[in-house]
Amino acid sequence: MKNVKVLCSLILVLLPGASAQARESGFWGGLPAGSFTPGFRLIETSDASRSFPAADGQAVTERPMRVYVWYPAARTSSSPMRFDDYVRMALEDFRTSVLPVPLTKGLDAGSLDKLRAASVRAVRNPGAAPGKFPLLVLGQGLYYESPLCHFVLCEFLAAHGYVVATSPLVGTRYRLVNITVEDVETEVRDMEFVLSVARSLPFADPGALGAVGYDLGGMAGLLLTMRHPEIQAYLSFDSSILDKHYTGLPLTHPGYHEGTFRVPWMHMLQARFIRSEKDRAASPSLMERKAFGPSYLVHVPTGSHGQFSSYAALGIDRAVPGFWGPPPPDSKAIYESICRTSLAFLDSCYKKDPTALMDLLRAGTAPVTGQPAFKIESKTGAAAPPAEDGLVKLIIEKGIGQARTLVERLHADYPGVQLVSESVLNWLGAHFLYWWGREEESVGVFELNTVLYPGSSNAFDSLGEAYANLGRTDDAIRSYKRSFELDPKNENAKAALERLSRPVKRAPSP
Repeated sequence: MKNVKVLCSLILVLLPGASAQARESGFWGGLPAGSFTPGFRLIETSDASRSFPAADGQAVTERPMRVYVWYPAARTSSSPMRFDDYVRMALEDFRTSVLPVPLTKGLDAGSLDKLRAASVRAVRNPGAAPGKFPLLVLGQGLYYESPLCHFVLCEFLAAHGYVVATSPLVGTRYRLVNITVEDVETEVRDMEFVLSVARSLPFADPGALGAVGYDLGGMAGLLLTMRHPEIQAYLSFDSSILDKHYTGLPLTHPGYHEGTFRVPWMHMLQARFIRSEKDRAASPSLMERKAFGPSYLVHVPTGSHGQFSSYAALGIDRAVPGFWGPPPPDSKAIYESICRTSLAFLDSCYKKDPTALMDLLRAGTAPVTGQPAFKIESKTGAAAPPAEDGLVKLIIEKGIGQARTLVERLHADYPGVQLVSESVLNWLGAHFLYWWGREEESVGVFELNTVLYPGSSNAFDSLGEAYANLGRTDDAIRSYKRSFELDPKNENAKAALERLSRPVKRAPSP
């Protein structure tokens, strides 16, 4: 009977229809297999809206884009890819023959050859499983520019019902990525491009979008989330977004607006970089400042930045300068916990299944299913009011009469929350008054501004201007007086009051 079992096992391996299921990947370790076979495809295209130097350094071409997509696939008889397939794609990403440093310096030649020959879980270009699945766009990091760095997480999420799309991290005009506003913006735009390509895939659910970011991609992913209200959750790894980075980024980016960061957020960070709660109470981090939506801060017990990448699953046994010191003995187990925790968070957001996440929150520092458990801080956050964009659009399209009632009610329900910025309302009122032919409505816009910002001299100054233009002199004088009271240095209000208060000269009777 024993020989029969061995023979059956060999047949299963050799039969084409069974090879994909029988050949397991060692990269996943103890991670659960999931309900789907991870599918993979590479989409080579270009972004015609942006230019990039050609290979000869003289001509200019469209920005080349290589979009990596992992997705839930239908059962297939095709064999899974090998790790070498990802390595070769990494070389193609940057037109280089030099293998990634963590592989060449972290492993001896024999181990690397064995690794490159090993099977991964993903199958290339199989048909998708029936249905549509949440779409996650992933931002890469410095020194971890190729999607090779996150293949395990991407395969794992695809096996559990997610589409994950990403692209290599490339600078604005050359491969080198600088830690500047310009290059961070380039990564945001790359993520936007990837999102637009992946949304058109028939198996991606355009109504269930999320962002994931690692390292510099964590900054870009945060900005992407702030910019796009359709993104419903954000997952970030070991990125300098909790506290201010030495460059000032991402806070110095013009698109950084914490008031628009309202979605569920999980941030995983090396525990040594997380300040004490007492320190953060005195000098709040983004965790404390984020007012709306649930937030989770995960203390990962590692001193290695690379621990958050798929390199942690490769069995690297040497220190790699610029990447990490000697890998800890529990490196794979910690990485598997990072993957499990990520899935638990995403399932709570997109599948409305909080069970696994609640188990992790209750675990404290005790092991969960044989994996290291992390300390996880959490806060519920308040329910978010409507976004500014929607409120401004409502005023423009439905009129200030209908919108003002809603905004004033929201102002009462959310004390201290900026619903619409003073400058936006002021600029909108000016458009109504001077350029859009909606002079009467401009008064309502400026009046709303004084309700939301009663201490603003400029708000009352603008309201006085609207009243004066409509011939409502008494109302104009009253508004300008209030503006001058709030700011006695307001020369415009002072001059307007002098002009409006002069007696009207009547023409002599004939």
